[in-house]
Amino acid sequence: MIRSLVIATNAEPIVDMQDEKATGNTTALRRNLTRDNLEKSFAEGCDMWIDIIAPEDHEIRWLEGLLQLSPTVVADLLREDRRPTLLVYPRYIFLSLLQPYMQSMTLVGKEIHCLIGDHFCVTVRQVDSSALDEAYNRVAQNPDSWQRGVSYFLYLAAQHIIDTYYPLLDRISNQLNELEEKLLSDGNDKHTQKSLYRIKQHLIALRQMIAPQREVLSNLIGEQRVSNSGDIRDLFRHLYERLLGIYDVIDSLRDLSGNVLEIIANQQSRKMGESVNRLTIISLVFLPFTFFMGLFDSNFFSIDETVILPVNGLFISVVIMLLMSVSIGMMWAFFQRRGWV
Repeated sequence: MIRSLVIATNAEPIVDMQDEKATGNTTALRRNLTRDNLEKSFAEGCDMWIDIIAPEDHEIRWLEGLLQLSPTVVADLLREDRRPTLLVYPRYIFLSLLQPYMQSMTLVGKEIHCLIGDHFCVTVRQVDSSALDEAYNRVAQNPDSWQRGVSYFLYLAAQHIIDTYYPLLDRISNQLNELEEKLLSDGNDKHTQKSLYRIKQHLIALRQMIAPQREVLSNLIGEQRVSNSGDIRDLFRHLYERLLGIYDVIDSLRDLSGNVLEIIANQQSRKMGESVNRLTIISLVFLPFTFFMGLFDSNFFSIDETVILPVNGLFISVVIMLLMSVSIGMMWAFFQRRGWV
């Protein structure tokens, strides 16, 4: 689908699609022109913003003929590389930015392609890349913004793409704080560790998106089509600083996730130590049984004649049991005194 905004500087009204309204003003904002009228307006040098949503092959081929695009740019428009790109040509600048998008618990980057020339700004995106809708509507509702040039449209597009990172970072930060509080309160790390590793994967994906976009904006600031106006150049420099801030936030969240992992590791180590202590105590409790049974079962000397003890066997059994019980009690008291149990 192709939608467009065009500033017509001629007095003759343009007959076009149903939602286009012609007026007698010498300067009028036209919406959603047909391809023929877009070609006519482009030949007249009118400022325009063309937004192509869910592009089809014939739409990209039409755009190729209109703007005389390089085959490299056409190839990038027809495929999804999911990588920020900046290509500078004599008649236009091509760049790709990434909008983060959560898909089946996996964070992916949706490419938004931008083309900017002397009098045109073209954006190519998929349906779910909705970051540009607000920027497009803002330009459509405020015709005064056209006085700042098409570079300003590119700034608005990049601004709204960057703004999509902040809610995602806030959600990740809240999740990490909740996981940390949960670990400190109940110590249940069975499901927490899986959630934490998923968050770390999201942070790595965000870092891989932000780092190349930072370089793209840094190189874009030095281009003549952007730097010819000090106001627009300062706006792009502000976007670059915001990307630096997002990158720092990602690093701080990675440190926070590392701290939560350390808490999990310490809890697992503590639980293992408690298990070892329990097994040690159990083995020590059975130690007197083993000692006395082995003592009275041993033959220290041998005699030829049978020896009859002067006491009853039941009495000896009771004495042995008492010795075992006293030994266990003394060991238990000793463990408690040392703070081992």
